[in-house]
Amino acid sequence: MNTSKLRIELFSDAVIAIVITIAALEIPVPNKEGYGQFIGSLITFTISFFIIADYWNNQRRLFERIEQINERFVFRNTCFLFSLVLIPICTKWLMEASSKQLPALVYGLLLIFINAMFSGLFTQAIPLAKKTSKKVGHIKEMYKKHDRMYYLAVLTVMGVGYFIPQLALLLFIGVPIISYFLKTNYEEVFEANREKKSFK
Repeated sequence: MNTSKLRIELFSDAVIAIVITIAALEIPVPNKEGYGQFIGSLITFTISFFIIADYWNNQRRLFERIEQINERFVFRNTCFLFSLVLIPICTKWLMEASSKQLPALVYGLLLIFINAMFSGLFTQAIPLAKKTSKKVGHIKEMYKKHDRMYYLAVLTVMGVGYFIPQLALLLFIGVPIISYFLKTNYEEVFEANREKKSFK
């Protein structure tokens, strides 16, 4: 087993677990004034949780298919983790000011930033795969198209948030769902090129 790869994987899991924990600790305790803020905060945390969980699952699938790592991959992974670490503070801001425009816009920009960091990590992982498909170029182009659709969805929610911040909060729930259905088929990217072998 590649110990360097294992250490990076364990470090990544630890960081992601801490990010989720910190985000959960930001949920305020319900008080006598009402449960409105508590429910809104719970919704915001739920959005953040599933976004983080989705990226963790994508990262897990990448680590399963790479044989070794290099310094560029470590750097890309560090940038990706940095983007995730920003989620708790933006989540807290959105919890405390869900009726204002700026927090919703910043949250949308953060989602775009996180996805861009993961896209960089994904691209860097392809040459490190145990087995690489002949269709890598095609799959990478498809991944870019999925990225553009994801960004369009987030920008649309941000546009709504400029006029109706509370509605944008609810629409952000759909972001992890959209990400799930636009998920790249990693198996196609990292599977062995059977056609090439059959001609040998």
